[in-house]
Amino acid sequence: MSPVTGPTAPATPRRVAIVTLGCGRNEVDSEQLAGLFHREGDHLVDDPADADVVLVNTCTFIAPAKQESVDTVLAACQLKDDADARAVLVVGCMAQRYPHELADAIPEADAVVGFDGYGRLPQIVDDVLAGVVTDRVIGVGSAHPGSRPTGAALPLIVTPSPDPGGGTAVDDATPAGSAASRDPDRVLALEVLERTGPRPEPALDGQDALDRAPASGPRFPIRHRTAAGPRAWAYLKIASGCDRVCTFCAIPSFRGRFRSRTREEILAEAAWLTDQGVRELVLVSENTTSWGKDLPGGRGEQPRLLRELAEVDGVERIRLMYLQPAELTGPLLEAIATEPKVASYYDLSLQHVSAPVVRRMARSGDATRFAELIARARDLDPDAVFRSNFILGFPGETESDVDVLEEFLVDNRLDWVGLFPFSREDGTPSDAMDAQVPDDVTSARLERIRDVQEALADDAARRYIGRHLDVVVDEVVDDGDGLVTSARSYREAPDTDGEVRLVGPDGRAARLPVGSTTTVEVVDAVGVDLIGRLAAGGVDGV
Repeated sequence: MSPVTGPTAPATPRRVAIVTLGCGRNEVDSEQLAGLFHREGDHLVDDPADADVVLVNTCTFIAPAKQESVDTVLAACQLKDDADARAVLVVGCMAQRYPHELADAIPEADAVVGFDGYGRLPQIVDDVLAGVVTDRVIGVGSAHPGSRPTGAALPLIVTPSPDPGGGTAVDDATPAGSAASRDPDRVLALEVLERTGPRPEPALDGQDALDRAPASGPRFPIRHRTAAGPRAWAYLKIASGCDRVCTFCAIPSFRGRFRSRTREEILAEAAWLTDQGVRELVLVSENTTSWGKDLPGGRGEQPRLLRELAEVDGVERIRLMYLQPAELTGPLLEAIATEPKVASYYDLSLQHVSAPVVRRMARSGDATRFAELIARARDLDPDAVFRSNFILGFPGETESDVDVLEEFLVDNRLDWVGLFPFSREDGTPSDAMDAQVPDDVTSARLERIRDVQEALADDAARRYIGRHLDVVVDEVVDDGDGLVTSARSYREAPDTDGEVRLVGPDGRAARLPVGSTTTVEVVDAVGVDLIGRLAAGGVDGV
């Protein structure tokens, strides 16, 4: 199979819509698939109701994401009766993880395509429309050579004791006290619990082949445009897969072992993106702090990557997402804090801070160590911004554990926090753990922490009043009550955080081109959003 098809424009161009669910990594996959169809001569449309072919790029991270994926596929299938759709294909993580279950449960879907089928999706669509597809499950092979096994063989973690405070023994991970856990370059010298061992060299195929396509290859900026013009930011995927052994997460079982994209590939794509008008690069992967560990030079190349990205013509801001505290090195921490074009924005994957819960998650660290990390980053840059996510109701979690989390949030005042109830995932060690927390208890704990964090986030926003911020304009829209100009500063990541609403000296919305940069004075905060006023002159107030 040729992993990336060449342009063979169909006699009648198809209208193709790609609906993307889940994280920024899925966004990148959708953009690459859009590029394939664009090369084939098809038209990409934003509204599935206007499409002949609808692809649903699914997510399976937690139970609500699965349900949203199923609901979205069903809604897309309904378009075959209510609109012009002639084919609906399911792709993404849920298609890779549950292909046969989806095919059986949703017979209206014309095909379920796994990662190995990505490179030939235009041909698969041809076959679907021609009625020659006999097996609706296509391209679902192993996640990646050396990937974490599924089913009964999945648990790489041994949880030897029902003791809620007990530790975890990891039989295929970096052992406690090893040289890796004492790496002097690592900020907190925490244990790095992840799979080790031989890494078979894979034949590039499917999604990996798309990731490695040259900048002139199958990419099209369909997701980088708005009604007002090119979008100012883009996700840039720097790696795929994950070697970590977190007991709550199934991602390695279908995304496979961690593998970095080369620096040359990343820089080439960055240059291509800026040619499309992108000004902010948002670096994503399943585990961004692992980048380089499987390349010559190892993780030590991370600061160099940031410096070279900053030198790409047109780049005005670089943002890193998905940072693992156990893998943060001193040089990377300093590069984020000191490189002028790198946002001092730390998206820390903490998940919990009470030591017993963290250990049962097969992670390392605790409230004290994480507070030390935050303090060190603030020492390097007092204006550093912090985001993290936390799981409430993990098996064995007690009220005392929740107290520790609440105290941590109050003491460390993170700017942005996502809160999630624990979700039992098929085949993961936590699914079989004792001391499962009842749903109503989990909900109450989540609500308690949410109330605390909302007040903290509002207070964090108000601390910016009176400050001047450099912002990039994201969107100019009429919301029915008038014009709204939305921008972001270094403190707001796209899709997840708040925004800066721009006004002119007269207090009315400021009209600025999407992608333009300017400096504003923060004059107010509405919840977590800021109101930024432009200086007089050069502003078209409306």
